[in-house]
Amino acid sequence: MANDLITIRNLAPWEVAFRRILTQGDVVIPPFGKLSIDKEEVVNQSYANNSLINGGVDDRGSHATIYIDDKDTRVSLHFESEDGKETQLILDDEWFAKIFDLKQIGTFKKKLSEYVLTHAEKFRIIEYIKKAKVNDYDKIRAVEEYVGAKVG
Repeated sequence: MANDLITIRNLAPWEVAFRRILTQGDVVIPPFGKLSIDKEEVVNQSYANNSLINGGVDDRGSHATIYIDDKDTRVSLHFESEDGKETQLILDDEWFAKIFDLKQIGTFKKKLSEYVLTHAEKFRIIEYIKKAKVNDYDKIRAVEEYVGAKVG
């Protein structure tokens, strides 16, 4: 097995883990942490339908809890195209900033329900509100109602 290491990032505000396929033991990533791991392990996890990596929403890795921080690997897994025209949909701080920039509350609520789908994403948006110090009562209330949890 080649020792080709790549970085993976946990996008959830809690620890995530999975059992290794190629060797003994588990992979454990702290909340919002990152880890260097053998590329072949990640590829095999994807082929084994690890929903933390594949996302479980589509076959393109969208809404994944673990983000592969290596473009070549994402392309080889068909999570995105080589030319960058098709990309893996990951809700990160940049995506959250764009949605909070929307002016109309109705549009905001629509985007929220269309894109914030997983348990991890729902709690990640709450963490974003705290970290970015979002100061928009209506949008914070909309998030709380959609997610079913209080921001603070």
